[in-house]
Amino acid sequence: MEAFEASRRRSTSASLRLALLQFVADPQWLIPSMIAPVIFGLVSFELFRGYGPYFLTYAILGAGMMSMWGQTLYGSGWATGQDRVFGTLEPTMQAPTPYLYVVLGRVIWNVLSGLLGGLIVYVVVVGAAGGPPALPDPVAFVVLFLFVMLTLAAVGVVFAAFYVYTRYAGFIQNIGEFAFYVGTGCMFPVVLLPFWTNPIALFFPPTWALDALRYASIPGYVGFSWGFWPDLAGAVATTAAYLALAGSIFHRVERHVLEVGNLADY
Repeated sequence: MEAFEASRRRSTSASLRLALLQFVADPQWLIPSMIAPVIFGLVSFELFRGYGPYFLTYAILGAGMMSMWGQTLYGSGWATGQDRVFGTLEPTMQAPTPYLYVVLGRVIWNVLSGLLGGLIVYVVVVGAAGGPPALPDPVAFVVLFLFVMLTLAAVGVVFAAFYVYTRYAGFIQNIGEFAFYVGTGCMFPVVLLPFWTNPIALFFPPTWALDALRYASIPGYVGFSWGFWPDLAGAVATTAAYLALAGSIFHRVERHVLEVGNLADY
């Protein structure tokens, strides 16, 4: 048992290291994950300058989520896509270590690079504003912000699992990026959208987590009528469901590879 745990840790750390090296070797990732969000953040800041003490929080959250979700979406697609392109998908899945732990290392890097992008957005926008945003409870804000990253990672793991079944991951990424920004409340609260979109948005963990984050950091915020604690409970429940779904999908794919020996059907 201890040997299996050590193997899983080595696989995850090696995957994380490889993801880092690939990110550094391919500078195009800097544009969607770190440069574009800063531009959006500065534009938002200038548009809403003077709209009250909490407008800066909206600008930072919107641009920061753009950085983190963009990296999660594209990184998750590439988490399995790179193995398909390099021809290493079947051999990796046939290895003793479950494939989920290989993907986990890549997703961890996506989370870390997304946090780095969000930090860059924060520093630049705060520098332009001349001071930090007004936060009633900075510690709660940081904790909930990290929790939002966990919900994004959960969605990313499910996408990575689903991408095994399709060769159109790039297409899904391109059409889904901005739809997800708007549909989950990354750019602005979901309650501002037509009512029929709200039930769809609630299928995604970040919708609940972002609404809870705004309730905790913006006094007077009006989001979903049930308030902060139900938001938090919904975020925890949907995140757990997503992680369980991802594990189930990866297990099914691994069984298929072991039985058939390839993924030619996909």
